[in-house]
Amino acid sequence: MQPAPRRWRLSDAEPLPGLHPVIGQVLAARGFDQAAAAAFLDISGGYHDPFGLPAMEAAVAAVQSTVAEGGAIAIYGDYDADGVTACAMLTRCLRAAGATVIPYIPNRMTEGYGLHAAALAELAAQGARCVITVDCGTSSVDVALGRPANMRLVVTDHHLALAPGGSAPQLAPADALVNPKLPGSAYAFDGLAGAGVAFKLIEALESRGVVPVGSSEASLGLAALGTIADMMPLRGENRVIVRDGLPRLADLPGLRALCDVAGITLPPRGTDIAFAVGPRINAAGRMEDARLALELCLCDDPDEAMRLAMDLDIQNRLRQQAVALALAEAEEQVANIDDGAAAIVLGDPGWPMGIVGLVAGRLAERYARPAFIACLDPAEAKGSARSAGGVHIVKALDGAATSLLRYGGHAAAAGFSLEASRFDEFRELITASVSEQNAEVERVRDFTIDCEISGIDVTPELCQVLDQLEPSGQGNPAPLLAVCGARVLGTSTFGSESQHIRVTLATGSGIVEAIAFNKPNLADHLPRGRIVDACFGLEVDSFQGFQRVRARLRDLRPARAISLTGQPVGAAVSSSAS
Repeated sequence: MQPAPRRWRLSDAEPLPGLHPVIGQVLAARGFDQAAAAAFLDISGGYHDPFGLPAMEAAVAAVQSTVAEGGAIAIYGDYDADGVTACAMLTRCLRAAGATVIPYIPNRMTEGYGLHAAALAELAAQGARCVITVDCGTSSVDVALGRPANMRLVVTDHHLALAPGGSAPQLAPADALVNPKLPGSAYAFDGLAGAGVAFKLIEALESRGVVPVGSSEASLGLAALGTIADMMPLRGENRVIVRDGLPRLADLPGLRALCDVAGITLPPRGTDIAFAVGPRINAAGRMEDARLALELCLCDDPDEAMRLAMDLDIQNRLRQQAVALALAEAEEQVANIDDGAAAIVLGDPGWPMGIVGLVAGRLAERYARPAFIACLDPAEAKGSARSAGGVHIVKALDGAATSLLRYGGHAAAAGFSLEASRFDEFRELITASVSEQNAEVERVRDFTIDCEISGIDVTPELCQVLDQLEPSGQGNPAPLLAVCGARVLGTSTFGSESQHIRVTLATGSGIVEAIAFNKPNLADHLPRGRIVDACFGLEVDSFQGFQRVRARLRDLRPARAISLTGQPVGAAVSSSAS
């Protein structure tokens, strides 16, 4: 199998009038009209009423009663950054209210995802009178039914998967089930992360005087981190949460230390969270135990916070090494797969369970095929799947259900488990199931370029203009810009293993300094003097009081005689015209 061919796309929409020409082109390319653009750029609106969420009244009543009785409350999270941040924010605000709080994060390796009966029994033995789940629990029907006697259960979640075959989902019988995706929900926005739903619970508790005034505002940093790290769409209320939350991250010693270790300037940008902070939080659950990340989020001592941040940084480096090794081994296997195969289905007993989802994501992107990657543990093989080509992953797994022990997720990603001895059977079934969905799909890696610019426009001033589009992330990506007909002046490598490259490009009217991470072989294709087109995102690098603009390369191609707009090279939208 060969990597999917790359294709550049640029809208021919006219820039919206009345705006900076680059901003006008970006928003026009994304389908905004004048009114929609004005609404997008003005996110001064507030938050939706938390009591619009299903069962929020019942959730507040259950928590309020437990606090009044002096009973302990357990916060049952998930082992990813969304679950960890949600667990941390509820633990913080309920402790500030004087409650006894027991935070609990299951271990990915020994327990797995979701609500577990043994964990509830353990929490009951520790005195928990009420359990609040975050980022899990909606489908835990049997566990909720069999929970310890007299234990209140409040489920806050944002997952909702149809039962196999597309039938209505079964819902956990909890005292309250707060989930914006529930059938019949009238809440104005259904794209909240698990951390976002937990934040709305805190808003509701604060409004009823259960937790101190200011609790919701103090939770915004964690809510923003969880929202970005879980790749929730940055639109609607999520965009407001992230806008308000990013400056508040520095309020927490643990997150401030983690930004320091990661080399992030405060306040962080959405991309900083997505590519540097979030992966370090997630690394704990992938490599060892997510409770290390929870400790960091709860830590108020700067010295201890720095120690924990450095430990997480080490875990992240180990995670990177494990992914690189597994990915190299997977690529060797992919080379032997027929290029017409509908899916990539691979397994190996040596691939750590915590990183198979990352490998699946990389392969799905590179080959434009859905990827199903498993750790073939003899006791129970567990895997992760990532979508490509419009394939609905859970529906694909429905077609292979007879070979699986369990599975669940959503359209873009899912987890599954099976007996290792049935993996070949699973490969045949899942490949056939995927084929039914995407037999006619064109397999190509698209780069949707928002605006072609001139090299002279690559300035700190343009970056300030583009800040109007922040916060950026899933559903609102940072603008992808392009220069065409640029000449390579030189390349060099950097990094501890020379794994990154730096490229200097000259256009007829300016110089572009560009970097690409983890692409050491790219330098071989960029001899001095070569003429290329480059697409990239822009970022400002501050060092010793000086600012410089770097282009973070996304793709390069041999220059074409005609630019992306169909005009001669050099006839790009220019911000200098404003």
